[in-house]
Amino acid sequence: MARALQQDRVDLALLRDIRQDQGRAGPVIEKITSPVELDRFDYIGIDQLSDGNWVLVRASQHELLPSGNTPFPRVLVPAGYYGTLYPDLSIAEFRDGVLVRSFGSAFGRSFLDEAVSEQLDAQPEAWIQERIRDRTYYTLYLRQGTPRIGERPTYGRSTIAVRRRAVTFFDRLYYLLRLTVAGLVIGLPVYAAGVVGRVRRGQLPARRVHFRDKVLNAFFAVGLIVVVAMGWVGLRVVTGETDRAVESWLRQHLDRVEDALALRARPDEMPYRVLERVDVDSLAAQVGLDLNIYLGVELDATSRPQLVRDRLISQRIPIEAYDYLFVGGFRFASVEERLGDFAFTAGYRALPDEQGVPRYVISVQTLPEQERIEEERSRTAAYLFGALLMLMVVVMMTASVIANALARPVARLQRGLQNVAAGRFERIGPLKSRDEIADLVGTFNTMQDQLADSRRLLAHQERQLAWREMAQQVAHEIKNPLTPMKLSVQHLRRAHGTGGAGEKFRTLFERITTTLIDQIDALARIANEFSSFARMPLHDPERLDLNEVVKEAVVLMQEHATAEIRTELTDLALPVDADREALRRMFINFIKNGMESVEPHKEGLIVVTTRRERNSESGIEIAVAEVADNGAGIPVELRDRIFNPSFSTKTSGTGLGLAISKNTVDELRGRIGFDTREGEGSVFWVRFPLSVDAADRD
Repeated sequence: MARALQQDRVDLALLRDIRQDQGRAGPVIEKITSPVELDRFDYIGIDQLSDGNWVLVRASQHELLPSGNTPFPRVLVPAGYYGTLYPDLSIAEFRDGVLVRSFGSAFGRSFLDEAVSEQLDAQPEAWIQERIRDRTYYTLYLRQGTPRIGERPTYGRSTIAVRRRAVTFFDRLYYLLRLTVAGLVIGLPVYAAGVVGRVRRGQLPARRVHFRDKVLNAFFAVGLIVVVAMGWVGLRVVTGETDRAVESWLRQHLDRVEDALALRARPDEMPYRVLERVDVDSLAAQVGLDLNIYLGVELDATSRPQLVRDRLISQRIPIEAYDYLFVGGFRFASVEERLGDFAFTAGYRALPDEQGVPRYVISVQTLPEQERIEEERSRTAAYLFGALLMLMVVVMMTASVIANALARPVARLQRGLQNVAAGRFERIGPLKSRDEIADLVGTFNTMQDQLADSRRLLAHQERQLAWREMAQQVAHEIKNPLTPMKLSVQHLRRAHGTGGAGEKFRTLFERITTTLIDQIDALARIANEFSSFARMPLHDPERLDLNEVVKEAVVLMQEHATAEIRTELTDLALPVDADREALRRMFINFIKNGMESVEPHKEGLIVVTTRRERNSESGIEIAVAEVADNGAGIPVELRDRIFNPSFSTKTSGTGLGLAISKNTVDELRGRIGFDTREGEGSVFWVRFPLSVDAADRD
């Protein structure tokens, strides 16, 4: 209450000053911006009583129905203007079924529809959906003074109708597009932050990108560039068209003002002189516009003095308008002005004097129409964005179809190549397309068939070659013992034919039979080795200690050793699951090869070592055995063939020993290898995983 009294004192002092300046007697009434709601007026009147005291009356506006349709301050709306406050609302009053007055948009009908009258006779109000000129409206009819039940209707009853345009598909689309834009504005920074986070974590760029994703990304990039370019051009066009429409609207209104001045002008009187004797309020009422008149660059008169008092309108012409009118010599200028956050456009028309120098400048603003202009601009931009968004969706759908059409055959080719790499020569099913990709698939199938034929032929030739080499090796190994056997038998036969007897013949007989027995043993050994090579996968694994097998092999070889055999075995048990006979034969072969590799002028030394190690890759415990010699070593050109069947660096033997050893180790899931230096010797090593139970106990 105290605040209101203080405001009344301020307003009373202001109106008393106005009354004194104008030299008026009697009451003074003015419109002043409301101290509570800055977008509304208060009507304040004062008068002096006979006893010398003053009386102040304030009339404040209160909105019956809150509305948020006008984004600009309502203090800028002309007095008595209701055109755009409720652009979609029509209010009409019917009396005795005849339209007597209306507000807002045109109601469209002068008489109350009979169907509506009948419905109102039954109930006091009716909510009706109507269609007028291809547009749908919602109308609320409310009958005043409804008679009681049983009474006859009387004439002179009033019916109030409130109508607004129904929400159409385009309205829903418009708001949907606005929500979409809002979602994009919120989502794009979040997406960008996610991309930055993935880049920092090393997830982008991806290590592997699918071909389909590349095609989609390419289409998306091209589509986005096109859409952004079209959107930018479209917005420029929409903005330009809107600005031109506003400029045309301002020109037409200023032409109306100039025409009104011309009608009031005397013969040979220039328009600017009419302004000197015409009241601005009467001119504004004649043309139905709010006018600002500038004398030179200073505000001279206005039809809205309260805006000047409230400092809402500048008292000097804007610099842009001054540059156009006074410097450039143009008669018209449109300038965008701002009132806080609210932007509007003002048009300026220069009225030159006899020397062509602008004497007066008339200004008209788009304040009442600015909401409609902004709404139309927003709708046009939203529809443009919707069209571009739809275009982007169509582009991505098309890109998806094309990417699938391109990626599907490529994926089939990839699977075909993977099958080829795995040794499966399978044809790719025919494609329905008739383009280069179909030709590529056909060529690939032809290549598949050729590779399959070549592989079968190669396998056949390899089998034949293997059998041929094996037959030659068998024949060669069997032929070597047969030759001395034949010579010995022939010699024994000649000795017997010459009547051989006595001690000399017996000595010869013993020597020849011994030779025959040795050669027969050699043949048996050859047969056993070839038999072992043929049945290598057949092992009888058992739980054994690798140290014990090594000791057995060393004991057997020491009986016929041509070199010193030294053992360095670990004290730890080395339990493995293996075939005892196969392992013993493998170590015997290692020791035998080591002794045979020692050069005649050197004293041979064979060192057999066992130990436990931990695999650096898997971390599991393994058993390691090594057989080292001080022989001649293995030449570089022979190292890649050392484990091949029938390969040997010696003049005797089948060359199957190391091949059998390798297959034995592979069968036991171990590893075999060697380290060698020419002239210094070689080390053959094997590694086996320890038994699971033993590893768990350890």
